[in-house]
Amino acid sequence: MTPSPILDLAGLTLEVNHLARGVRFYSQVLGLELIRHDEAVGVAEFTVNPHQTLTLWQPITRQNNDDRLASLRPRGASHLHYAWQIDPSDLEPSKGLLDAHGLEWQEINLGTEDRPDWTLYFFDPFGHGLELRGVNREDTRQPHFPPQPMARPAHALPVMGLREVALAFGDYSAMKKRLPGAYGFAFAKEQEDRDFAQFTLGPQSEPDGNGTPRRWLYAWDPQVGLADMLGGDHALVRFYADVNAVADLVAAAGLLSVQDEKGLAVRDPEGHVFEFVAG
Repeated sequence: MTPSPILDLAGLTLEVNHLARGVRFYSQVLGLELIRHDEAVGVAEFTVNPHQTLTLWQPITRQNNDDRLASLRPRGASHLHYAWQIDPSDLEPSKGLLDAHGLEWQEINLGTEDRPDWTLYFFDPFGHGLELRGVNREDTRQPHFPPQPMARPAHALPVMGLREVALAFGDYSAMKKRLPGAYGFAFAKEQEDRDFAQFTLGPQSEPDGNGTPRRWLYAWDPQVGLADMLGGDHALVRFYADVNAVADLVAAAGLLSVQDEKGLAVRDPEGHVFEFVAG
């Protein structure tokens, strides 16, 4: 099997209706380091760890949040579900931190009774669904950039990095062919009882769950998932990849794209914009 050119998850962009409120939430609750805050263009950017970023975009009428990508008509994701990697020992203390910030949360076992895989779900102020997922850093299934503990303020959740992003696709059948064919994403599995596909963000397809440090792209038709989480619409997601290999696939598929020294950006037929940068 030809290895996937996709290496890892690099970052994502969320749509918010109040930039300063978003900056406060992600600085205080997640303890992320703010590296850019520009109210004039409606952009705030945080470092998650040395290899991942989280960006907030506040739409401004008749103005681009990013002129470089203007031809692709990108938007930040709305009601995006995404997950954070966290040490399993930090899940229980995180409940108290969420309580202290006045945030409601749900705890769900994604494993089995004899091999549990507990996770916490909660929402940010803009309807994005966040998840804290325990990760075993000793697991052999390592991503391109393995998760490492990060120094966070005592009042912040001790997250290590981004784990997954979940996107909605109106044409689910076409998506299952396009994501591997037009970009090279490695199909991992599909759930038996719902239109829900998992793609490994790495060179080979691997099983998900039970503490794997691997990172993931989830894709489903418009539906409500666990803890009332929704797949994101018109998302902007960045991946580490063999950029030239992805560019060849994108060109063969005839998708709208821009490529420069920063990498490759592509507009998917569903309205998502994917960026691919060298790892």
